[in-house]
Amino acid sequence: MELSTSLKEENNRKASFWDKFGVPILLLLATLLAYGTVCHKLGFFLDDWYIILFQQKFGPNGFWIFFSQDRPLEALPFVIFFSIFKDSALAWALFALVMRWVLSLVFWITLNKLFPKQRKLWIWASLIFTIYPGFKFHNFSIMFALFYVFFTFYILSFYSMGRAIEKRQSPWVYGIWTLLGIVCLGIGIMPVEYFFGLEFIRPILLWIIHARSYPKQGKKVFKYVLLDSLPYLLLTIGFVVFRVSQSHAYIYKISLLDQLKTAPFATIWQLMQNAGKSLFEGLILAWGKSFSDIILVRIWEFVGLLALSFTIIGITLLLIFRQKQRFVTDKNHGLQVAGTGILLSLLSLIPFYAGDFTVSLDFPWNRFLLAMMPGISLFTAGFFDFIVRNVLIKNFFFTALSVIAIGSHFLVGQEFLSYWNQQKAFFEQLRWRAPNLEPGTTLVTADLPINKYFSGTTLSGPVNLIFDPDNTEPSLNYFFILLDSNQEKYLPDLTPHNEISISLRTLKFQGNTDRILGLLLPETGCLQVLSDGIAPAVPGTHYPFEKWQQLATLSNPNLIMFDTKSPATLPSRYFGDVNTEQWCYYYQQADIARQFADWDGVIEQYQQAKTMGFEPLNGSEYRVLTEAWLKSKEPDSLDDLSADLSDMFPNINQHWCNIAHELLSANTLESNKQNLLIELISQNNCGR
Repeated sequence: MELSTSLKEENNRKASFWDKFGVPILLLLATLLAYGTVCHKLGFFLDDWYIILFQQKFGPNGFWIFFSQDRPLEALPFVIFFSIFKDSALAWALFALVMRWVLSLVFWITLNKLFPKQRKLWIWASLIFTIYPGFKFHNFSIMFALFYVFFTFYILSFYSMGRAIEKRQSPWVYGIWTLLGIVCLGIGIMPVEYFFGLEFIRPILLWIIHARSYPKQGKKVFKYVLLDSLPYLLLTIGFVVFRVSQSHAYIYKISLLDQLKTAPFATIWQLMQNAGKSLFEGLILAWGKSFSDIILVRIWEFVGLLALSFTIIGITLLLIFRQKQRFVTDKNHGLQVAGTGILLSLLSLIPFYAGDFTVSLDFPWNRFLLAMMPGISLFTAGFFDFIVRNVLIKNFFFTALSVIAIGSHFLVGQEFLSYWNQQKAFFEQLRWRAPNLEPGTTLVTADLPINKYFSGTTLSGPVNLIFDPDNTEPSLNYFFILLDSNQEKYLPDLTPHNEISISLRTLKFQGNTDRILGLLLPETGCLQVLSDGIAPAVPGTHYPFEKWQQLATLSNPNLIMFDTKSPATLPSRYFGDVNTEQWCYYYQQADIARQFADWDGVIEQYQQAKTMGFEPLNGSEYRVLTEAWLKSKEPDSLDDLSADLSDMFPNINQHWCNIAHELLSANTLESNKQNLLIELISQNNCGR
């Protein structure tokens, strides 16, 4: 058989260090360059946050309850790995990094086991598999570290199948390897359905393997294909029956069946169009988009990383390929491998299209490209292997592709780091402004600059971890709502006296529109607690102005608790050290003083910030100072007001219109002071 004969040929030659460890080192270096530059600086994103909240409330065993309403077979891996890594962001990030390398290593080993005469081609395919730039979810460390575990076991089911074929003459050994393969398959497809579509390639691969071992013996080939695939087929059918019969235990339903019943031809046509688009984006556009992204960057750190990557990957490939006789190979099969890659990519789409999902490069749909990566890597490696025959030139091409992908992953990592730092700043400022919150408070905002990687539901995780860390009940005392998202259904009307009832998995939140704290975090500037109907005029807001006014009218700053014996703390294990030497710290202290009508205290905070070299970051942040000055200093004229504040902050002169409009909208000033602002608006020809 091909599986054993080639191995004997390999064993006849004494292997050097690079023969044994060259490819594992190559894949490790590629993994570190692509994903390891920022992982130690990141925290948690999206679903990882409420997973952490659940672990904090109930411990690892609580995940049996967590997954009772969706993907119940995913509970055990969470119980196991949270018992090890707990809620350490660094531990999960390192685990994700290690599993990313292990996944690639297993992919390479399995390809060699099934088709050992294409060892050279599998090196390139495994490299592409490692650094493919279309999949951008690696930094969601908890979710996708475990997905890497499932994917690794799924690929190991093919490795076990190959070992079983080798040991066919020994029934007990054959049975053990087959049983191991079935176990790996179960771990691979039953917790999550991502890799279910790939299973349709198994009988095809078996046919190819046996047809090469037994040419022109069709009956024997068919018998062995049936024998070797039957155990896996039975498990797959069993899982499908379970998945359909237990659909109530899954949030995502198999909607494709209903679509095929109601409109079969239209559904099939739409599937064909969607598949073509997904293939184009996954196989081709991902590389083009990555290249166009990296050529726009002119940062020396980035250029240095690309140069270092080119050098490291290139030299490692040269060392691996330095001895041509190392590779036992037959004629070029690049075209067949590329075709297999396209077929495998198509099959990988099945579970996602069954659930009526989109598979594309756009966020968040690029997460499904993880399942396409085996097909994409085979297509890319096979295509270049077919059109380019010189090994040195091939290595150059694959090195260049690696550099493009590593550059793309670096930019993605920087984006995640930026969002993480913004999230950290958001919660720092929230804690400065609100030492504690009344239970039952709903935090509401829109136009959140970090909403790409943080939904309102997931931000409810850190809010409860900060303000209610000791709550071990299946209830939430705080919830976070983004009005410009699908969460708007929880607040269809921004009016008082309406109940708010929300479920997060098995956690329940009960609130009321009388207990809302409105927030606004601008693209540039500090977090603002809304009040008095004032809709701050800050850059980057797209949510309707009238809605902001309604939220600001409904917002109740009195929900903030100041006289508590145990003020909330920002958990350092998640957010690190807090830096109060910044403008936004003084702004939050000034806004607290405003809430208590301590106008001299407001002015003192602004003066201290000025002494420290800080000043407002947008025009709206001058409003609190202007209001305090009007109520404390009693300026006699508009000239006095303008002169006094301009001496302190010269840049205020650019923002008088917004300041005046915001203060007048609150209707909290005496009539003579309102007249000053009306005069200011007229003098500056302010529009609205």
